[in-house]
Amino acid sequence: MGSDGREYGPFTVEQVLQWVAEGRANGYSRTRRDTESTWRPLREFTEFASAAPAAGTAPGAPPPLTPEQIANAYLARNAQVDIGAAVSRGWALVRDNPGPTIGGFLLVFLITMAISFVPLLGFIGMLVIGGPISAGLDYVYIRRLRGEAAGAGDVFDGFSIAFLHLFLVYIVGAVLTSIGFVLCIIPGIYLTVGYVFALPLAIDKRMEFWTAMEVSRRVVHHHWWSVFGYLIVAVLIVFAGLVACLVGMVVAIPVAIAGLMYLYQDLFGEPGRPTA
Repeated sequence: MGSDGREYGPFTVEQVLQWVAEGRANGYSRTRRDTESTWRPLREFTEFASAAPAAGTAPGAPPPLTPEQIANAYLARNAQVDIGAAVSRGWALVRDNPGPTIGGFLLVFLITMAISFVPLLGFIGMLVIGGPISAGLDYVYIRRLRGEAAGAGDVFDGFSIAFLHLFLVYIVGAVLTSIGFVLCIIPGIYLTVGYVFALPLAIDKRMEFWTAMEVSRRVVHHHWWSVFGYLIVAVLIVFAGLVACLVGMVVAIPVAIAGLMYLYQDLFGEPGRPTA
């Protein structure tokens, strides 16, 4: 039952677990099985024991879920990574939506290039805007693949939605992966792949920076080689675009981004939600 007093459903266990992970439901949410007539707090069902609030938590407040609990809720859906499908769907998204996808990429590219040419201040500027504007571009792709309205100008949404957490994901992620590469190349590669969905999670799910990074890493850990494989394919796509000169790059990079966002949708999107 919703907070508005209306009855909704039925829903699957996986859907409810995702709502718990997103803070849309908690241990006090009134729930019943479709075979029962009595409404009970969600925490009384064994399937949702992790939704029980910690001691001292006020009734109605979202439970303090850990990144591990959130990641486990996503992993419980047993989503699969299909590299070929991601590439083909990514191409279709760019082909059918050139304005938001190619236009958004070009806008971000031109802005970052202009800032990077400014001595010293350019480096600082990229540290400040890198996370929010990259996440904003990802969010344009995510919304378009879900069939939602989004234009090239929406690449700036990251600055208003979650600037601080996107900034921290970008900075902390870069620091940790750099340390990984310095200590040993393998940890750096592992974290680079593991954090690949941290920015989308922070802007799409409104997660705090460390939660987004850890949820991304924990979920990707179970699909690490598949996600790594997609990133290798994405590099090859971009290289092919480079061979085809500037026009090819303008298409290849958006296709690579779109395919990655389809993987994000497969792993973290709402089950059964239609995509373009």
